[in-house]
Amino acid sequence: MATYENTRSFHALEIINPAETFGDIVVDYSYVECTSACVTALTAFQKLHPGTKLSSRIKSCLDKAESFIRRIQRPDGSWYGSWGVCFTYGTWFGVTALASGGATAANDESVRKACSFLVERQRLDGGWGESYLSCQDKAYSQLEGDSHVVNTAWAMMALLAADYHTVDPKPLHKAAVYLMRSQQESGDWPQQHISGVFNRNCMITYANYRNIFPIWALGLYRRLVLQGMTRASSSSSTDDQAWMCCMSDFFVASAQQQQR
Repeated sequence: MATYENTRSFHALEIINPAETFGDIVVDYSYVECTSACVTALTAFQKLHPGTKLSSRIKSCLDKAESFIRRIQRPDGSWYGSWGVCFTYGTWFGVTALASGGATAANDESVRKACSFLVERQRLDGGWGESYLSCQDKAYSQLEGDSHVVNTAWAMMALLAADYHTVDPKPLHKAAVYLMRSQQESGDWPQQHISGVFNRNCMITYANYRNIFPIWALGLYRRLVLQGMTRASSSSSTDDQAWMCCMSDFFVASAQQQQR
């Protein structure tokens, strides 16, 4: 799935790109972020409204989208993110799309590789920190200095979507501690290095990212890790499914949690 229009020509046309700032703008491309958003939305629709006249078309669309996402995964397990910095952002979307179809770190090699990519880049302070240089160089670049709360939240949500906490919760514990330690007395998180990007070279600061994503990640951490929520299977038909949704990944309370 592309952004503004379907891909209508060839990448070779980028040679006539007249912009000095923007990269890859002559032709629109399909992106892991856009594709993942469509996958998770359609998956949510299928779970909430099964058996509609669109079901077969949606399934066909989801199958094609999954093939695309798997095909563009890099050998190191990451996805290149085009709308945020960078491999951390793209990998969150890639993992979330596959997880919405039932893939986890325990049952899917692509998801395992993605989790390994993230865990290997976790820093000593418990967080993640990726430089904007990753976007222009298309190679992962560590941020100098402290970790980044937004990168950390993205990495946490990718690992949580993959059920990595059932494999090894320690990276998530460390990340959660880093986020909580980084929160200021006012409740705000600090404005750090740039975390937004578009067209490869144009960096942009989204001021609310520093609060939105840590809150989101810590909320999921609390429910999935500390409270023991589990993801509902795609075949589940129980009435208590789908009450919580993160990027269309549905969870239900475990039997132990329900008894409390």
